Amino acid sequence: MGKRFSDQMISANHPQPPRTREPEVFVVSSDSQYAESILSQCRDVPKKYTVYDSIKGLMSALSKREKVNLAFAVIVEESGDSVDTPALRVCKLNFPQLYYIVMLEECRQQSNVRFQSLGVQSLLLPPFSEVSLKREIATALPNIPQFKRHPDLMSRGSVRLDFLIPSDLSYVLGVNHLISMLLKEFSFPASECRINIPLACDEALTNAIIHGNNSDPEKKVSIQIYISSSRIKLRIKDQGEGFDVDEVQNPTEGANVMRSSGRGVFLMKSIMDTVEYKDGGRVLELEKANSELGERGDRNNAKRNHVAG
Repeated sequence: MGKRFSDQMISANHPQPPRTREPEVFVVSSDSQYAESILSQCRDVPKKYTVYDSIKGLMSALSKREKVNLAFAVIVEESGDSVDTPALRVCKLNFPQLYYIVMLEECRQQSNVRFQSLGVQSLLLPPFSEVSLKREIATALPNIPQFKRHPDLMSRGSVRLDFLIPSDLSYVLGVNHLISMLLKEFSFPASECRINIPLACDEALTNAIIHGNNSDPEKKVSIQIYISSSRIKLRIKDQGEGFDVDEVQNPTEGANVMRSSGRGVFLMKSIMDTVEYKDGGRVLELEKANSELGERGDRNNAKRNHVAG
C-alpha cells in the first residue's frame, strides 16, 4: 500500500459490508496527462472513471444531476498547494455523498492538516506502485457507531476543556477531532461539525503555532473550549510578539487578491459569528451559535402559534 503522510492519517481500515453496486469514481486534476501517468503506476485502478480539470468543474457537473449517489473523488496533483481547498470545502458542503482521496508527489505538514480538517479520507504519497485504489475506496467508508446517543442528554449540560499544547501542527488534528465529535453530540449541523468549524479551528491554531510562536518548540499554545447545545466558544493564546490586526488586508479586494496573507482571518470571519483578537493579537476568541437550535426553535414557535390560532 502507498505511503501516507503520517501514521496518524484518518482512514477507516475496518472490514465493510459488501455493496451491491460499485460507487462512481471521479478523477480531478489540473493536468489530465499527469493524472493518467500517476494512475498508471497504481494497482487495481477502477476500470471506469470520469476526469475533471477542477473541483469547480466537478461541482458544476454534479449540480446538473437530479440525484448524486455515493461516489469518490480522486484528486491528483503534484503538491498540496496545487489543490483548490476553498473549492474542496464548498464541494464537501454541497455534496456530502462524496468521499475524497488525494494523491500528491509532495505535501507540507500544514497542507496535510488542512486536508484532514476538510475530511479527506486518504492522503497518498509515492511510491504509487504500492497503491491499490480499489482497496482505498473499499475501506474509505466511516465506522458505524457502537453506542446510541440520547437525543435529550446534551441539551442539559455543557463541556469546558483546557489544553496547553506545544508548537507542533500534529496536535491540531487531535483538537479538531475532539471538537468535531463534541459538536456532533451537541447537535450542531453536520456541515459545521465536519467542515466549517474544524476548518476555522485549523486556521486559528495553525496561525498561533506558525505565525504567533514561529514554530518554536519551547513556546506553547493555550486552548480553551466551551461547547453547549446553543453555541461554541474558543479562546486561543500564543506566546508570540503579537501583531496589528488593523493591518490585515481584505484578500478579496483589489491587489490583495494575489496575496496569500490575510486569507486565514477572512476565512474565519466567513465561518464564525464572532472573531476577535485581543492582547495585541496574541489572543483570539471565536464564537459560533448553533443554527440548528435556532431552526428547531423557529419550527416549535410556528407550531405553537398554529395551535394557538
